[in-house]
Amino acid sequence: MKNLLGAVALVLLATACKSVAQPSPAPRRAESPNPEWPNEPAGMWTLTDQPWTALTGAGWRRRESADDRVVTDATAPRGGATVLEYLYPVGFGGGSAPATHYFGLDHTREVFVGLVWKVSSPWQGHASGVNKIHFLYAGSSDVAMVMYGPANGPYELRVMPQWPEHDGTWLTANVAHTPLTLGQWHRAEWYLKYESSAGAGDGVVRWWLDGALVGDYTKIRYPRDAGFVEYQISPTWGGVGDEKKEADYYRFDRSYISSR
Repeated sequence: MKNLLGAVALVLLATACKSVAQPSPAPRRAESPNPEWPNEPAGMWTLTDQPWTALTGAGWRRRESADDRVVTDATAPRGGATVLEYLYPVGFGGGSAPATHYFGLDHTREVFVGLVWKVSSPWQGHASGVNKIHFLYAGSSDVAMVMYGPANGPYELRVMPQWPEHDGTWLTANVAHTPLTLGQWHRAEWYLKYESSAGAGDGVVRWWLDGALVGDYTKIRYPRDAGFVEYQISPTWGGVGDEKKEADYYRFDRSYISSR
């Protein structure tokens, strides 16, 4: 009986930790054009516009929350506002995130994400070159935006679709190589749109940094499913191996999602 109860507990724990879609607040029509997010396509619906005054609420949830907190940053674009901070203490190992904050999506096939985000200066990059920022999940697969570069920089934004329909290659900067500046706030915008039909090969991925178009791909193959079910801020460091020899952080002043 003891073994049976233990097995049941493990199943329940695995189920609780699994990434699943969650109910979201009712969407509202986004401004068009949107002065806060100038590259948001017209006709989108705002799902969330989170200022990070608290760790949860307004449809946002958290897990794996060992090293996250809300702090005040005098340099925040909103003027000394509270921001979401992810801590990477000395000894932090590669292949994991300090925490995960997530927002449920209802099988969204066209989505726009905006972040106001800062990386500590200095920052110790992972030996693999991979410093993940955020993800969109579609069923059992995902796509990640990454701060990519050698351990001491420079860094730029890349995107990696991780579903089998994609060819396994990075989506790299093909418009402008816009480097990130450590210790400064940046505005990252990300737009993804599924194919017009399964296998059509006309899916879209675009991303911008501080208003400048960095990557523009219009022949992406997407997974054969009903769309994205969850967005995550889960800034995984690496790659596997390596460990932090200094205390670093990511900070998020604002998180915005819209869809159509």
